[in-house]
Formats: sequence, structure tokens, C-alpha cells
Amino acid sequence: MKIDYTSYKDVKLKGKKVLIRVDINSNIDTEKMEIRDSPRIRALAPALNEHFKKSAVILLAHQSRPGDDDFTDLDIHAKELEKYLDRPVKFVKDIFGELAVKAIKALKPGEVLMLNNVRKFDGEMKNYKDFSEAEKTELVQTLFPLVDYVIVDAFGAAHRAHASIVGWPKMLAGPITDEELANLKKVLEDPKKPMAMLIGGAKAIDKFKAMKYNFDEDKLDYALCSGLTAILIFEAIGKNMGEPNRKIISDDLEQNKEMILDTYQKYKDKIILPDDLIIDDNGNRKVIDVDEAGTFNTTTGDIGPKTIDNFKDVLLKCKTIIANGPPGIFEKEVFRKATYDMVETMVKATHEKNALTVIGGGEMGAAASMAGLADQVSFISTAGGAMLEILSGKDLPMIKALREKKL
Repeated sequence: MKIDYTSYKDVKLKGKKVLIRVDINSNIDTEKMEIRDSPRIRALAPALNEHFKKSAVILLAHQSRPGDDDFTDLDIHAKELEKYLDRPVKFVKDIFGELAVKAIKALKPGEVLMLNNVRKFDGEMKNYKDFSEAEKTELVQTLFPLVDYVIVDAFGAAHRAHASIVGWPKMLAGPITDEELANLKKVLEDPKKPMAMLIGGAKAIDKFKAMKYNFDEDKLDYALCSGLTAILIFEAIGKNMGEPNRKIISDDLEQNKEMILDTYQKYKDKIILPDDLIIDDNGNRKVIDVDEAGTFNTTTGDIGPKTIDNFKDVLLKCKTIIANGPPGIFEKEVFRKATYDMVETMVKATHEKNALTVIGGGEMGAAASMAGLADQVSFISTAGGAMLEILSGKDLPMIKALREKKL
């Protein structure tokens, strides 16, 4: 995947009318219809204050998807964003109709306008493999002529070929996307070696394929596999990990067993698997050997002390470390230790070994925040899903559109 685009930093924004497609999808209390927490809104505010203070800013965003309980208007997002800005945020309950057009035309430099949930437009969520079809939508045809620039900054939706992501005839990358791609370039184009991937959490087969791709491309030196990815590999090579573990990965195993076995045999000297695991023993951590998993026949929720020490030793030898998924079910305190230990080891590698340490958002990013160490690693991506696809060698729709439609 070639990363090539025009950034918002490459144009003069003062006095310009700018449409920014952002990702402020938030955790919402559906009974009160209030935002519980939104790190994405907090991340957006500094960019608006620093880079777009003298522009007339129109924000286009989504919340959830049609049919879900938290599929709402964005008036609550406008109020939440206003808490972090030094100026009001206007809201119009419209996307590209008469009310929206009137509000956009009246907007002055220094003002911010939030349009309504873009996924309330029926044409938004089609998979536009042909970007020219997205350009023909009423959304794009109406909004594009009203502004000087369209800036696409919804990196969390970079893997979606939606109209508001890929449909603009000309596009710039926004601050969040600019930072994400600058850091991913270091990993994708010329990573310092040795390079390790710390793999855990869910989406086992997707993470296995990302690992395989990086081995095949001769970028990866070590893959430290835990969580469901480790279960997937163990079951493929014939270990009995117990029915509660097996049923979670059974479909992926059935469909991909030959590929998993071939990959493991080819790279088994570089794939580091757990020696011991943790089960919940009435709220306490009970250490079991991997070969005992079938005997105990329960969910294994973390890696054990031998594996933690082994993983630490490997990570501290590396110059590039990418973490995609926690090694344990860290939401439960009994399974939290290894995740915190791995984050602490990444911090140590960053500061003592001058390693580039990247966390792929999602659960692992949340764990780093819970541990109070989020600002101690090199970079935490805002988009676990999009980053995983990038690490798998896929050309994401948003990045492709930015490349093809750059100024």
C-alpha cells in the first residue's frame, strides 16, 4: 500500500470554508441519550483550536449505524465538543438539505457547524468500489461546491468505502489521519529491526493473517501470540485447549486450518507461543501449563509468569514493537496482569532501548490508558480495525482515495 496524499498543512486555511469528515462515534447511555465518554471528541478539539480557528468549519460525522439503539442525531456530540472548544458549536438537524445549505452559506470564519448523522443518508453506507459512483451521490454533489476544501479525518473509518469517506473529487488528510499515516509509514516502509508484533485479543484469524503477511514480506522477526490467536494455532497443531476455548475459534480453524499449519511450520522459530496460561480460580489467578488446558476445560484468560518473562525478553531485544490486542481479558481484574506488564515493557523499550512502540488502538489502547501509560509509548492509533487491515497489506479505501484525489 502506497501512502501518498496532500495534508491540511499544505494549504492556507485562514478565512476558508472547510468541510471536515471526522470520526466522533461515541459511547452513549441509550436510556438518557447522553454521551458517557468520547476520547475521539477530546482528540478532535485540540486540532480545531490549533489549526482551524480562523476557518469556517463544517463537521460531518456518524454515530453508530441504522437499527442500533445508539443511532442518534449529533446534537449531543455538538454540545460535548463545545466543552473542549473556545467557541460555540452550532448544530443543524440536516445533512445536505435546505437547512444545511443555508447554515453552511451563512457560516463565518471562526465558527463551527455540526451537520447531522451522515448515516441517516441512505446512500452513505454503500460499498463504493468505484469512487466515481460515490462522487455522483446527492451528498457530495450538494456539499462539495459549498466549501473551499474537504478534509477527511475519519481514520477510524478508513476501511469503509462510504460516500463521505471516498466520494469527494478532491481531498486532504486531516490532523489525526496525518499523524496516523506518518507513524504507520515508519512501520510499513522501513521498520527498524528486529521487529515484533504482540498479538492478542479477539479477531484471531485477522491477526494471524496480518502476522503471516509481515513474515512473508520479511518485515517481522518475532510474533508473540496470545489470546485467541494462540488458541487458534495450538488447536491447529493438535493441542487440546478445552471446549470453551475451542468453540470461540472453531469456524476460523475449520476454514483456515491448512493455511495456519503451513504458516506455523514455515515460521515456527519466530512465532512465540505461551508456555503457561491463567484460569480463574474463584477470583484468583491459577497458573496452568498449556498442556493442561484441555484437562481444566475452562476459558484461559491470560498468559502465565513464564510466558510473561519470555515475552518481555523478546520485546526488549526489538527496535520496532507493534501491539494489536491485549494478551489477557484485561477487563477482568483477575486476567489483567500480563496486559499491564506488556504495556510497561513497551514503555521500557521506548525509553531505554529507543524503540518505536505502536499500539493498535481498541482494547490495548484502553489498557494503556487504564495503566496511566498511554503517553509513554511512541504512538497509540485511534483505529484498531483500520490499522489491522493496513498491517495485513490491504489498500484501505480512504487512503486510496486520498492518494488518487490529492490536490
